[in-house]
Amino acid sequence: MLRKIFVAGLLATAVTSPARAQGGGGVAAIEAELAAMRAKIAQLEAEVSALKSAQSGQSAAALAAPAAQPPAAAEAVATNVAPAPESPTWRGAPQFADKNGFSFKPRGFLQFDAGHVSTPGPEYAGTVGGLNYNNLGWNSRGRRIVVGVQGTLPGGFAYNAEFNFAQAQVDYEDIIITYQRPKSPLLVTIGNFFPYSGLDSVTSSRVTSLLERASATDAFSFNRRLGVGIAYLDPKNDSYLLTAGIFGQEINNSNVARTGWQASARAVYSPKIGDDTRLHLGANFQHRVAQQDAQNVQYRVRPLTQLTDQRFIDTGAIAADGDDIFGLEFAAISGPFHVTAEAQRVWVRGFRPGRTFGPNDGAGNGLFYSGDPVFGSAYGEIGFYFTGESRGYRGGRWDRVKVKRPFDKGGWGALQANFRVEHIDLSDRADGATLLAPDFVNGGRQLAYAGSLIWNPTDYLRFMAQYTHIAYEGGPRAATVVPGSADPLDERSFDVDTFGVRAQVDF
Repeated sequence: MLRKIFVAGLLATAVTSPARAQGGGGVAAIEAELAAMRAKIAQLEAEVSALKSAQSGQSAAALAAPAAQPPAAAEAVATNVAPAPESPTWRGAPQFADKNGFSFKPRGFLQFDAGHVSTPGPEYAGTVGGLNYNNLGWNSRGRRIVVGVQGTLPGGFAYNAEFNFAQAQVDYEDIIITYQRPKSPLLVTIGNFFPYSGLDSVTSSRVTSLLERASATDAFSFNRRLGVGIAYLDPKNDSYLLTAGIFGQEINNSNVARTGWQASARAVYSPKIGDDTRLHLGANFQHRVAQQDAQNVQYRVRPLTQLTDQRFIDTGAIAADGDDIFGLEFAAISGPFHVTAEAQRVWVRGFRPGRTFGPNDGAGNGLFYSGDPVFGSAYGEIGFYFTGESRGYRGGRWDRVKVKRPFDKGGWGALQANFRVEHIDLSDRADGATLLAPDFVNGGRQLAYAGSLIWNPTDYLRFMAQYTHIAYEGGPRAATVVPGSADPLDERSFDVDTFGVRAQVDF
């Protein structure tokens, strides 16, 4: 702009000067014209300098006070600038989120098991007949192949859906919708999830200390069910948890009559003591009602591994309209150490011999007993991290460990050892001294000693080895496994040893 003004002035002066010179002034006239031109140039230069100074002042003012522009202009500029593309964060898998409260993250885990289950009673191998040996010895399986998604929605809502594709079929893990406002102590959960049944059973199988959860989970059928639960918790310090819920049948129940239901409640107090110690004190209760068309219950358990489908203790079906279960929980974490223990008591609400049923009711093939059987289980465990980590804990359950020196960053990862003693009793003398129904339930007793070694190279990678020695007494297999014993059927004993390894990755 300034250059154009300057050039235009020079051109105008140059065009008029020759005409004036030709008009008759000679040398004196030309000199006068040149003087006039010099004055004109000086004037133009002064104007150019003034314009430059004014322009520089406006630029400095604009830089010093950008907010001085009208709000309408600022808004127009902002709307014309394209927002930067959102980038996913990484938490084992990409997580996408926006400022409005929407988020989405794929999740899942893979578990591959292999190992050996010994044949019980080898000293009687030549005389044993009728014992089903399927799935004993060496075996392997895809324990879990879980794929799912999780995310949040505006207003405090969230969702989670996981499907297990192991064993050439589709099973259902947690499939839930939750609601919790930020910093609110109230949490509502709707969908398919574990009823509030105890510390080990509500803990994810990703982070359990053994290959399988405690035997009570298997023996007493602590399975996920469709239901709704309400939790009152401590959103700041995670020091207490009160939960209650009502549940129907399992989500994959194929029976037409899905009338079975249960109510459950759990309370946890988990204060921190000092910098690296936390206690866990809990209690839980379940009231369960059997399906109307099949009013019976059955309790049985595998030998602490699902490499076999053998159950060496088993009550068989008991005619009942359900049961009541009470459990106590204890745990403590102090630096690299943790200890934990749980106990459960089961009261069966059985039907008496001679009970008649309506046209829509049925006891199935359950046996009738003259009293209500009572069963129980308990375990105690101690664990230690050789590499200095502490066992993860959050929300009233065990959580993922944070590896201090990951393998990919030059460390050796986290190395943990665990030892557990576990007892479960499925025998009960309801009323009388005979070994036959309706007086005696000879489900058997199982005492297990299990040790595991867990290596986490990184937070999301896990390898485990476990050895278990199990002593059995009584049960439906005792007469077959130990046919030559002079002991009563409910006191005949035998042993089983198991060894298993697992490779796991989760995201």
